[in-house]
Formats: sequence, structure tokens, C-alpha cells
Amino acid sequence: MSSLKCKIYLSDEGYGHIVRQKAVSDSIKLLLNDQISFTIQTQNYITVAKSIFENCEFVNKYNNISWSKSKDGSPDIEKINKYYKDYKLISQEYILNEETTSIYDFLISDFVYEAFDLGSKNNIPTFGIAHFTWDWFFSKLYPPVVKNELIDYFLKMSKKASRIYFPPFTPKEILNHYKNAINVPLIVRKRESAKPIIDNNNFKILLIDSGSGILKPYIKQAIKTINQFDDITFYIPDLYNVNSNNIVNIPHNQLLIDYIDSVDLVISRAGFNTISECIAYRTPMLLIGEAMNPEINENIINLKLSGLASFISLEDFKNGLIKFLPNFIKNEYKTIKENMNSHNMQTNGAEVIAQDILNFLN
Repeated sequence: MSSLKCKIYLSDEGYGHIVRQKAVSDSIKLLLNDQISFTIQTQNYITVAKSIFENCEFVNKYNNISWSKSKDGSPDIEKINKYYKDYKLISQEYILNEETTSIYDFLISDFVYEAFDLGSKNNIPTFGIAHFTWDWFFSKLYPPVVKNELIDYFLKMSKKASRIYFPPFTPKEILNHYKNAINVPLIVRKRESAKPIIDNNNFKILLIDSGSGILKPYIKQAIKTINQFDDITFYIPDLYNVNSNNIVNIPHNQLLIDYIDSVDLVISRAGFNTISECIAYRTPMLLIGEAMNPEINENIINLKLSGLASFISLEDFKNGLIKFLPNFIKNEYKTIKENMNSHNMQTNGAEVIAQDILNFLN
């Protein structure tokens, strides 16, 4: 196979999809002995993408999907309604102005609907990667925030994908609906070694926020009390600018998920990338909910049922860690740790996707 060209359309929502696409692109490179070039198109997190992807071309262009949140993480109904009112026109103009698609051998999207339509129009194989879809997400919100016609438009475009890869914990409704769906293992990056941490006998906890900082005000509140734990060391981003003997500040230019296999517990929102990394490195999770977020709620339910995580309310996280954590670590944590150590979930989704894409192209 001669050298190939691929364009990756990255959604402008969050960090997780960037990490997943990095894992997939690295696996494709490995299988092709680097005989491939990638172009990454995104806008909101292009700086992060540039720090993660090496030797790629970048296109600074917004990829349409927008998700507006209130301070508590719940959907901002007014902003969402306003944005999606004219989405179809925005989408069609976007498709019309994508003039360079035909130079690529295949496209990957996570999860930009227009990429599937562009691939279909140019007879280019197009592959989706997602753990949920926006048509499903918006259909779960009540009162409805987008019109049914728009959800139908999303579905129409997504059906044009050559394949869409879905990892474990994807809602069953999605898997049953998408006829071009393929189940794959969890998608996790490979890295050489764990991040170095303080070598002491303390129990070690990593606090992770979302890419959009939804938990920031709650973490600020929780930090006011965690310095009272003598036997727990907390690892938090340095943006909180906290000095305490039991707090380690992680530089803002480092990915927090790189520390997952170095700690005993991760406290986080139930973002899918964090979940995948914790399962891969067998680190127990204590998950924080978000108001009216179908993806997060689905993840928490599935993980709770699997015995790989537990749940903490926002109120307990903000103001009740002093009482909650000792009891949790003494009791439920032990069961979750045992389940983590014994699970047999595969985490080679990136390799499976890469091989399937190349088989399809051949």
C-alpha cells in the first residue's frame, strides 16, 4: 500500500476524543510503518491537539457541534435553542465550503456529522468513533432542546458513514439503531511509564475536572477541607494554586490522566476517557454526577452496575469529604479495587479500529 492521506475531524467539545484519536492514529501509523500523513481539523482545543499529535498538519476550523452548560453543568436551554435553531443552514454551508476533502484517502470523525456526508459525496471511506452520539444525547433531554427534524438530519448524515466504532458502555439504544455500528474494546493510549509521584505511604487521590471546567467551583470548595487529611495525598491541577503538605500540584501543561496508574483512587466526573483509562490501569473511581447530562448519568449507572466505580453527590464532594472518604476507603473501596484487579475487559480498541479501517480500505 502506497502512502495514504487521512483527515481527522475532531469535535470541539472536550479533550477525550483528542486522546482517543491519537491512540487510533498511532495504531494506524504503526501498521503502515509511518506511510501515512494526518491532517487534524478542530478549533476550540487546537492547542491541546497540537501538543498531543506529532508530525501532523492542522486546520483551525470550527466543527459545528456546540454544547452550552450552566454553572452547575446542566444544559443552558436558551443558548442551545438559539444555536441549533439555524444549525441545518450552518451545516450545509460548512459542507459546501469544504473544498479539499477529495485529496484524502479516508476520513475519521469523532463525532462531526458533516464528515460522513462529505465522505459520501466524494466517495471516500469515512469512519466514526464515539461512545455516544449527539442525536441520542439531545433526544434524552427534557424539555426538548432541539427539534426532531434536526435529530433526523443528524441520523441521515451518520448513516452515510462506512463504519462507526463504539466501545463498551455505549448506550444500547445507539447500538441497536446504528446498522453500521461495530463494537470494539476500550480505546486507550499506550504510554511508556507512569508519571512519577511522591513516594510515601499515604493513600493517593487524583482529582480530575472536565475539559470545560464544569467542576472547577466544586473542586475549589472541596479543597478548603482536604488539607485536614494527614494520611491522604491529593493530586490536583496547579491552576488552583493551593499550597498544603498533602496536596501535589500537577503542571497545567500535563494531562491529568497520565497520573491515573500512579494513584489509588480517581475522583472525577464520569467522562468516558477518564473511565477508559481507569479501567485500563485498574484504578478505582469515585464519580461525580452532573445535572441533566444523559452521557454522564449513563456512564455512572453502567459503571456502578459493573462494580468498577462508586458515586458521590456534588454536595458530599463539596462539603462532606471529611466524613465520606474515610468510610468509603474503609469499606466500598476495597470491593471496587478487587473488581478492578479481576476484570477482563480488553483495552486494545485503537488497534482493533486501525486494523479494521485498513482491511476496509484494502
